[in-house]
Amino acid sequence: MSTVTFGYRISDGKIEIDPVNGKRVKHIFKDYLSAKTLTDVTLNNGFKFHGAVKRILVNRTYLGTDGYPQLINPKIFEQVQTELKNRAIQLGRTNLPSHQVKFYVQTKFKFNRSHHRYRLPAKQAEYMYQLIESEESANCLIKR
Repeated sequence: MSTVTFGYRISDGKIEIDPVNGKRVKHIFKDYLSAKTLTDVTLNNGFKFHGAVKRILVNRTYLGTDGYPQLINPKIFEQVQTELKNRAIQLGRTNLPSHQVKFYVQTKFKFNRSHHRYRLPAKQAEYMYQLIESEESANCLIKR
């Protein structure tokens, strides 16, 4: 037994739009474009996990492929894809390959003079670590 994509059902051997869940899918796309977060869209549409909603938002089947009728307008689908990408960039979640990520590693440090002594070793260690400063001119770029 195979399953069909959420928002569709099989009737008389054909895939058709499920009247209830099809509306939910359309509502998910509409909600996301109205600047709601994935979490908000998830809660408003009765899902437990935002990952399920994200999979709906990126599923090209809703454009009418592989024998499925079109459920989402291509223009709306592309707007959602653009918005997903923009929000991912804003949140720093771009999943770039590691060879495109630059790391700046400090290679030179200086230790400022200590003026206090604490009785508790943990407090003294915390204070001593605060005295360590990096020298700005010593940045070393590492590309992966």
